[in-house]
Amino acid sequence: MSVKRMVTKLALAFAAKKGMEVFRGAGGMSGIRDMLAGNASPETQRGGMLGRIGGTRTSDSGGLGNILSSLGRAGSAGGSEAGMTGQISPINQSLGNLFGSLASAFDERKSPASVSDALNSEFDMTDIQSDAEAKTIIRAMVQMAQADGHIDDAEKSALFDIMHDASPQDQAILQEALSEPVNPKAIAADTPQHARKEVYAAALLIGNPDQPQEKAFLQSLASALELTTRDVEALHTAVGKS
Repeated sequence: MSVKRMVTKLALAFAAKKGMEVFRGAGGMSGIRDMLAGNASPETQRGGMLGRIGGTRTSDSGGLGNILSSLGRAGSAGGSEAGMTGQISPINQSLGNLFGSLASAFDERKSPASVSDALNSEFDMTDIQSDAEAKTIIRAMVQMAQADGHIDDAEKSALFDIMHDASPQDQAILQEALSEPVNPKAIAADTPQHARKEVYAAALLIGNPDQPQEKAFLQSLASALELTTRDVEALHTAVGKS
């Protein structure tokens, strides 16, 4: 599994965590797979987070189901073809475009292009080039998901179900991240200088600044990464989170 594919699937899994009640109401992973196969009832395809998880066959808005479907069509070599949704696989996009697609999938009010353009103008790198960059992005996402207390067994099950095709090495990276205490300073200490905004944006993507514990985590991470007030405001504006 490529690093960007792993990051994308983690974002999808944590979106399921955020909407776990909706996720469970859809029948868990089997229900979502039915939606991807076009077997779900029309009622389960309408609106809200559930609609964005399921996606549609004709949508170009970057629904979570469409992104997950396109991942399955990318192939081990990372082909550039679009899936049946017409969406180019996330692993072929720049990091800003990838985050833009995911941000739009989580919040249908944001267009992928507007988020991508804003993030690409802020980011200092266009792609993940090293293990150090990848691991800090993954750790930031995992710790953001755990900032409200913990990830329970059902959430871990959903997470590993979505990550079922990861390599043993990638599974080990994820397990290590899940076992690590929430510590924004430790993440920042291991983050390359040029990857600071990207690491913060990865956490912000799945975080909720309106939730006190998650807001505190984001504030601590921004401070540890030595991001300026202007940097933080620009990233929040880009993804539509105050």
